[in-house]
Amino acid sequence: MTDQNTPKMEPPKLEPLPGNVGRVDPDANWIEVGKIGRPHGLKGELRLQVYNADSDIWQAGQQLRAWLPGKPAVLVELASFRDILPMPLATLVGVDDRDVAAKLTHAVLAVNQDELPAADEDEFYIHELIGATVLDDATRKPVGVVRALLETPADVLEISMHSGASAMIPVHADAITEMGREKGILVVRDIADWQDR
Repeated sequence: MTDQNTPKMEPPKLEPLPGNVGRVDPDANWIEVGKIGRPHGLKGELRLQVYNADSDIWQAGQQLRAWLPGKPAVLVELASFRDILPMPLATLVGVDDRDVAAKLTHAVLAVNQDELPAADEDEFYIHELIGATVLDDATRKPVGVVRALLETPADVLEISMHSGASAMIPVHADAITEMGREKGILVVRDIADWQDR
């Protein structure tokens, strides 16, 4: 039995990430392209972990989806990008202070798939592996199909095995011996080691 005079508890309001420049399109196919690291300096510059620093998306004016677990995703805009070692540095529109920039640490950055530049003839995007046939490295016979790319720190491919089992393999695992050499083909060594038990 509840007391009618007891005030209702309102759910806590989630404060979105800083740097919001517009509405995140929920219907867009967002493709992960990097992550935000710690701030650099005092004026809001951020270290970035990017998956392809040579991509045309890393330039002033590019809008990206930024997301942290437990926070609403926001649309941010690159104000600048410097491709330097060991990590590129960037600034975002509206983020010009170290303390504000720190709130974006570890945020995942994604781009609308429709805005990705076309891959060269001998290149491909990781998300294009979804639906690829998985071959056993030793026999070259099909053993499964790539079902999803799980956006984790290791970027894991979820594979549905023809046996009914599933396997999870990080994109950069040594077990992947060929990826994208032939369109729609992924070749894996010792895939049984990655299957669910």
